[in-house]
Amino acid sequence: MGDQSNKQLQAVKKIAKKVIKAVLRPIIIGALIIAIIAAFICSILYVITLDTGTPKEGSWGNVPYASSQYSSDITIDEDGIASTNMSAQEVWDKLIENKSNITEYLKSPKTLKKLLNAGLVTNFLDTRQNPDAEIDWDKLNEDTESKEVQGIIKLRRALDDGNKITMVYVDPDTFQSYIDEYNATGSEAAKQQALRHFTIEKGYAASNFGTGASITAGTSVDIPSGLGSVHTYMGWQCITSTSSMQYKLRQQAGMNFDEEGFGRINGRYVIACTSTYGQVGDYVDFYQEDGSVIQCIIGDIKNQSDAGCNEWGHLNGTCVVEFIVNKDTWYSTDKGGAAGSMHINPGNQGCHPEWNQNITKVVNGGSYFDNPNFGAETIVGNEITVGGSSNNTTGTTGSTGITGTTGSTTSFGGNATINGELMKWPTDSTNITSYFGVRKDPTNTSVSENHGAIDISVPTGSNVYATEAGTVITARYGSATAGNYVEIDHGNGYISRYLHNSSLLVKVGDKVTKGQVIALSGSTGKSTGPHCHFEIRYNGVRVDPLTFKYDNGMGNGMGGFGSDPDNVSTTNKYYAKVATWTEIHDKVETNDPEVEAYDKYTYNMTTTRINYEDFVSGYTMPFEYLWSFLVIGQEEEFVSELADLVYGSEIEITVHDSLSINTNINTDTYTRVQKVVTKDVNVAIAYQDLITIGTFSFVTGGVATRIGGPFTGEIPNSYKTVHTVVTKSNTVQIALTRANVWIVDYSQEFVYQTPDPDIDEKDYPQVDEPYPDIPYAINGIDALGFAEVFRASMQTLYQTLHTTATATTISLRSEYYKRVINRNIHVYNRTDKHIYVSSPAKVKEKVEKDDTDNNFVKIYTKKEHAKNASNIHSATDWLFLLLGQNAPTANMVDVTKYLLYKAMNSDYGVLSYDFNVYKPENFKTLVKQYTNISGVPGKVYNFLLSKGIPAAGAAAVLGNIQAESSFDSSAVNSIGCSGLCQWKDDRLKGLKSWAASKHVQWTDVDTQLEYMWSELEAKYPSVKNKIMGATSESDIEYATWYWGRYYEIFFIGNDFEKTKGKTAQRYQYALQWYEQYNSAN
Repeated sequence: MGDQSNKQLQAVKKIAKKVIKAVLRPIIIGALIIAIIAAFICSILYVITLDTGTPKEGSWGNVPYASSQYSSDITIDEDGIASTNMSAQEVWDKLIENKSNITEYLKSPKTLKKLLNAGLVTNFLDTRQNPDAEIDWDKLNEDTESKEVQGIIKLRRALDDGNKITMVYVDPDTFQSYIDEYNATGSEAAKQQALRHFTIEKGYAASNFGTGASITAGTSVDIPSGLGSVHTYMGWQCITSTSSMQYKLRQQAGMNFDEEGFGRINGRYVIACTSTYGQVGDYVDFYQEDGSVIQCIIGDIKNQSDAGCNEWGHLNGTCVVEFIVNKDTWYSTDKGGAAGSMHINPGNQGCHPEWNQNITKVVNGGSYFDNPNFGAETIVGNEITVGGSSNNTTGTTGSTGITGTTGSTTSFGGNATINGELMKWPTDSTNITSYFGVRKDPTNTSVSENHGAIDISVPTGSNVYATEAGTVITARYGSATAGNYVEIDHGNGYISRYLHNSSLLVKVGDKVTKGQVIALSGSTGKSTGPHCHFEIRYNGVRVDPLTFKYDNGMGNGMGGFGSDPDNVSTTNKYYAKVATWTEIHDKVETNDPEVEAYDKYTYNMTTTRINYEDFVSGYTMPFEYLWSFLVIGQEEEFVSELADLVYGSEIEITVHDSLSINTNINTDTYTRVQKVVTKDVNVAIAYQDLITIGTFSFVTGGVATRIGGPFTGEIPNSYKTVHTVVTKSNTVQIALTRANVWIVDYSQEFVYQTPDPDIDEKDYPQVDEPYPDIPYAINGIDALGFAEVFRASMQTLYQTLHTTATATTISLRSEYYKRVINRNIHVYNRTDKHIYVSSPAKVKEKVEKDDTDNNFVKIYTKKEHAKNASNIHSATDWLFLLLGQNAPTANMVDVTKYLLYKAMNSDYGVLSYDFNVYKPENFKTLVKQYTNISGVPGKVYNFLLSKGIPAAGAAAVLGNIQAESSFDSSAVNSIGCSGLCQWKDDRLKGLKSWAASKHVQWTDVDTQLEYMWSELEAKYPSVKNKIMGATSESDIEYATWYWGRYYEIFFIGNDFEKTKGKTAQRYQYALQWYEQYNSAN
């Protein structure tokens, strides 16, 4: 019975299985088909999404590419207005024309403009005449035909009296007019105008001044803002001490003077500077604000104990460089030279005006005494070739760290690069009505101005010719001063300008030939009659057009500056320019007739360039960021609100004025004694005797001669000479003081302080001078009456002996000597300062839902954006992939993961984020590449890159760390050396204290890297500078050796060539890391 039941049950099971299989088969097949279709759809969506969100070069149907074209060529005109080369409407129309799918994401070009400009406004200055007024962003973004971009960065100035102002933009010509008026007259009104305004200028391609080799690796010294624009000179012939290094350099190097009278060694200018930059014989490159380099060699060291001299230079650091010159041609005759008058200082009109700018850094490339042939291969001195004839050579030396090239850059040794060819005179008229230099303003003769051009009178409608071939970079109605004007870039640093035209015949971008008609003359702008204002600028500095030679015989030069029409002198980089100033009151008061009394003022105002993009580049919300969220989230309103965060930003860069007033009073009291020696006093005595013999009397007589002397007497006179020099120097500290932007609220406070004055006074008694052996004057005058006394004595003597006698002085010789005695020099030196002292910067992240201000997280979590959040949550990998593939957003992946974590409390791989990366000092590296190398080596590489170390320099460090610890932060060797860099003794104690202060283990990799960096900055700055200067593969070997020798200090010896074997293995490691870095990136 049981068996029967089991058989029936098995039969039922078989039937049931068949039924289930029959029923499920189509269901399973259907499910598989659905899954395949779903996967296919997902794949299509994935491909479409990536295709839509990733730039496709050259495709106008691709939105990211179109946006890059919109923002790729932004220009700023003389009115300070930034403009794109296309309007948002033009971009929209072109996208539609090329069948873009943009309408699936955006309803109109208005929103497109809003998103496009959101990625731009934080990168530009607010140049409105009332920058504190509120900006109507809705109105600006509604005009889709406009190409203008309104910036939001405000420039503020903290004045030296403690007050703060918002600076206002003016065009470059007006700004320069303030500076020119102050320099010419000392006008306080002009000074205040210059300080309260700023202008904008394009950057120039860097030039080298000097014909020596360029230093490409060396120790770098950064110079505070506002220093170095003043240059002086000294004669080197006065150095006669044969034991001095100065004399040794001059004798060994065979210094020559060039045609301008500058001392040259190996093509470099011989200069004097403080020991901050090196020692006598060191090769040094001085970098100017425009990137140009003055190639120098130190010939003398300035004494920092001199009044007004600090570590940076004389005049409170405003004079960094003092040129060594030919005394015979630069000094006037009363100063011991042969020149008819004193030479103007370098940096002024007529003597390298392109040097009238601040110096930003100095690179020391080692000593002449270690490498006397550096740069000498192609140098010509005094028309005698010193070296060989190679046109492209490289000089290197391991012992000094000098690496240089010659022939690789354009160098300029004088005011102009003369090529011998004549230039085209810009008009048919040669009637010059106003010359280059200081003049009375034609429209207001009570005001002086520095006219940086020549004015040529011509009838309205006359042809205006291009003086040389080039590219038109401006053709427009400019400021109220310029009127219709044309600017032509001729390459090699030269730009010509033609102002006040009635009409223009060329447009921006046109290539013009020499002599081409570019405009018709007129009287537009600030003008008193029809004329052509003809101006030439070299590296942004105006030079006299008449220093060149023209085809009609005009000009006093030897030729023209030539042209390089295929290249332009300017870059696409813009800088703000602000004014800094120095005032010197030099006064001599005396009762000494041999000392000249005077009372004179010297005014020097120059400019400091602000690379404002460096302060703000990390605060940008790129269009690609918004577009990635739009493509994934598919909600226009969400990204529009994100863009509103940008438009609500506040960014302020503040120029802090520090004022240093140095009062130096030298009171010189002394007695000048004149000694008169009268000798060879020749006295003739005629005498008579009355002889009586009885009643007979007769007279007899004769003549006698007597020689008297020497007779000596002194005439003392007491004098007092007071020499007072009051130097007021304005230097600036430029800092980002507020950045309330979409991601953080950054701020830094500066406190105005007036420290107690630094007063030093001392007496310097002088040793009494002896009389010289040689008199300063000789004559036949009886200055002190010695001869007369002698004559009278002889006459009296003979009168006692004879009846009558008359003595007459026939001749004498008086010698005059003088000396100074009882001399004391009382030196009083007082320095008053008005300074701004910074407090630590604060960075507050904007990531909380309950923040008062709106932020990304609050917008993301709004109910009305739930669909957007759902779409993104389901495709975060796609979002991160898009962000990572687009260059402008590649560094925003981690912060986005953290923002989404804060919004949704979901782990996307980043649960914490260091918002200190939004400090401006990190922005240079924030926008640069990071490496994808994994593990501790990658962490070390990225840390060094974040500090601005080039990849080659970082590789040198990695090569050393691999040899030291194999990247094991807990490694301890047999003698106790520990950590990545195998610290020991006090350095290891320092690491452990550093870690304890941060409440972390000393083995923590990040902690060790930060400690390493603190050591580099505080104790090993030369090592830091060395790896900072390693920019290419050719620099790695020396940088690796330098790190091992001076940071790891695992061997001794300073000769690179003799000891480089010590780091040979480390060098091989470094090359491998450098290759791996390049492969990974």
